[in-house]
Amino acid sequence: MERRRERLRDGILAATNHGQGKILLLTPGMKTAQRLALVTVAATLVLITVGVIVRATGSGLGCPDWPLCHGGAVPPGQKHSLIEFSHRFAAMIVGFLVIGTAVLVWKTYRHAPLTVWAATIAVPMVGFQGVLGAITVKRELPPEVVATHLITAMLVLSIELFVALSMYLEDPDHSKSALVRVGRQISVTGRLAVGAAFYLATLMWVGAYMAESGASTACKSWPACNDSILPANNNQEITHMLHRYLAAGFIFLLAPFIISAWKRRGDLPAARYLAIAAGVLYISQVTVGAFNVWFTFPDVLTVTHTAIATLVWSVLSTAAIICFYVPQLARARFRAEAGAPA
Repeated sequence: MERRRERLRDGILAATNHGQGKILLLTPGMKTAQRLALVTVAATLVLITVGVIVRATGSGLGCPDWPLCHGGAVPPGQKHSLIEFSHRFAAMIVGFLVIGTAVLVWKTYRHAPLTVWAATIAVPMVGFQGVLGAITVKRELPPEVVATHLITAMLVLSIELFVALSMYLEDPDHSKSALVRVGRQISVTGRLAVGAAFYLATLMWVGAYMAESGASTACKSWPACNDSILPANNNQEITHMLHRYLAAGFIFLLAPFIISAWKRRGDLPAARYLAIAAGVLYISQVTVGAFNVWFTFPDVLTVTHTAIATLVWSVLSTAAIICFYVPQLARARFRAEAGAPA
């Protein structure tokens, strides 16, 4: 480990000698951009949670028109209208934060092209998410659109996490951060995280479709469905059990990621916490899912179920980013060590 650190320090000096010293210059705007990116990630997590509250409380049509609410800019003083409009208001705030982050990235992180591209792409992605929200209301909450709306939110969250983490790693103050490691073993952990995230996207899509289609209560027992391992010849039971089967199968992708991350904790200390978080969150998710069935899907458990899934998604996204992202300074170090012009 000490030898690795020495090589990293030597590489930074070599990179500086090869004309990369400008990357080491720290500007106040870089710190501001990092803070704004973190606020944007936090706001997006709040937005997703509010969206789940809208669905759990049956407030999706609390404002039957869009972008107005009952024909006005201010919602009427009704519970469902206020809940639905709060989601729209939170979405507007996130939109402004995403745009603000993109502007600061263009000003302060031009030397990191992937960060710039990600911050830029986030802007139309948030716009597309808004269009999906409008379609959801106009078409009166079709399950497939509601589910797609959720997955798009997850993609936006991943992009924002990428922007925040890549800026952190590009910051000269963090050039020797324990997060900055590369290697074949670490890339294996990253690939496992990506695979698990793709699977989780399918699982979440089916779960959102199940909830919006009314199939949540099709199975009155857990883990069996109405005292049977297999669903009856009923679309709602089939949809419900498909979600359970996928949830059970998720462990076969998540467990290898957890094991790999734990093994890499020496080279990538953050992996220790990601592995623990993934395991604890999965157990919590299964437990809350069972409670949802046993207590007939109370709002608080429904919201908690999706919130935990969002945190699992965040853990996997974070793992993939820190395993694959190589800061510009580290790239320069590799070129310097190889004797190529930096």
